[in-house]
Amino acid sequence: MDRKLVDEVFKAIVRINLGEAKDAIPDSVLFPHLMLSQHGIEKATLVEIISILNEAHKIFVFEIQHSANPKAERIEGYIDADITTIHRLILTYGETLANYYEDRYHKKISPQTIIKELMASMGLILGSEIGTIANKFIMFNEYEKLLQKQYDEYSEEWKERKLTEIIEQRKARNLPFENEVLNYIETTDSAAEFEYEQTQTENIQEYEEYDPKKGNIPVEKLLNIYGIEFFIKVYFKKYDFAFIEKIIKAKIINKKDELKLVKKMLEAIKINIGFDKNLSNHIIELHRLERVIDQYLVM
Repeated sequence: MDRKLVDEVFKAIVRINLGEAKDAIPDSVLFPHLMLSQHGIEKATLVEIISILNEAHKIFVFEIQHSANPKAERIEGYIDADITTIHRLILTYGETLANYYEDRYHKKISPQTIIKELMASMGLILGSEIGTIANKFIMFNEYEKLLQKQYDEYSEEWKERKLTEIIEQRKARNLPFENEVLNYIETTDSAAEFEYEQTQTENIQEYEEYDPKKGNIPVEKLLNIYGIEFFIKVYFKKYDFAFIEKIIKAKIINKKDELKLVKKMLEAIKINIGFDKNLSNHIIELHRLERVIDQYLVM
């Protein structure tokens, strides 16, 4: 992979991010045409470059919620993983959201308040203009939190070192290009990016036969059998954040170290928000669980 091509794509993303709100996010529909016309970069090559930039933490890749139809074509958005860029996008899209809300509902309130009002009906407004704006505003706020918490892995020094390392590794592997593209597509479309050993898969099948939600075996007993980490992985894999919230509120999981473990695993899940098309449908439950964990950690 030519480093110059990687740099050209990254610079193009940064330039577009500096635009007006509705045009500030390059997406997987229009961006390939732009790269082909301006730089002669074919779509397959662009897919590889996007994967490299994302792996090196140079950009965030997230799903743009453009339709309420679960079978609708997946559209990805690309943004510079820089705190200044993210903060500017939050301000820009926050202002756009507030203006749109005021024009439609004749009420002037803050973007944060609008999001709280819309949360209950988020599933109904997916695909609408206000739903798309709100979705992006939520995502940008999540990325800002991520950059603040994991600053070391998003520093310019770390990014540059990682980018060089990835490009060199790909050259060393000397894999056929088609295999790299297929590998990228398969890995970014996996559920919550969890890897399970064969024994874990068997455990999940056995575990689901005794699902505590079906009343077969108490949660406490399953926690003793499988351990809290595996228990949480099973439910996170199913995106059932609401059930984990329920057992935390019931104080079945209540020790500080246990809550910290759940929080750490939740942080790992949140990194995949831009990749996992199913995870984006459970943002509300994810945020609710995060708030509950934070509340119980200070009790």
